[in-house]
Amino acid sequence: MTRTITKIPEFTDPLGETLHLLRLTGTLYCRSELTAPWGVDLPSFDGCMMFHIVTAGHCWIEDKGEEPRLLQQGSLVLVPHGNGHCIRSGPEEDAVPLFDIPVEKVSDRYEIMRYGGAGESTHITCCVVRFDHVAGQKLISLLPKVLHINSWADDEDSWLHSTLRFIAREARDLRPGGETVITHLADILIIQAIRSWIDSAPEAERGWLAALRDAQVGRALAAIQREPEKGWTVALLAKEVG
Repeated sequence: MTRTITKIPEFTDPLGETLHLLRLTGTLYCRSELTAPWGVDLPSFDGCMMFHIVTAGHCWIEDKGEEPRLLQQGSLVLVPHGNGHCIRSGPEEDAVPLFDIPVEKVSDRYEIMRYGGAGESTHITCCVVRFDHVAGQKLISLLPKVLHINSWADDEDSWLHSTLRFIAREARDLRPGGETVITHLADILIIQAIRSWIDSAPEAERGWLAALRDAQVGRALAAIQREPEKGWTVALLAKEVG
């Protein structure tokens, strides 16, 4: 059987092409129904990104060595480098290791966690994803340790706001096919969060990301990323970018 290799499409926007090359591979999606008091200690996942979407209630997240930060309903938080961190109902609550908490397996990629002390309720959709393409890995390496977007408090992010509400409804009802809807929407939200950071972060105005925005240099970098096996020379790149 002959395997067909699909060529990566060319984009007019080199930065957009790099986002396309993220190629997220979902490892695990979990709908967490948590009641105070509770705390979950998540281990490091090398080579992966973790994210949390707070669809109801609120919680605190603490990256090792950082001050705890409050996550309100509608918050989307990325932990781009897979660092170990804790999420809690309160900043002082004890945290139980993630793998010590029982879960209900819905499918190979989706599970439900119900845990806590029967107090105030918080619902969080959590995920661990991996990026297969070298360009995606390069982009992720430039992101901060924690990237927090409170989209429901920002009217300008109405599309993101609506998507989060859609995920919240699917997570609550979990109708047939609901886990598939959630996983695909969660992948889109990750890219949207990274785009939001690129648009506003000073770090995105220099280095590799700034080069991707340049009319000629960006096209040259995109060509290399698109066909890394090609024997690129300065002459070939000059011809490619005109």
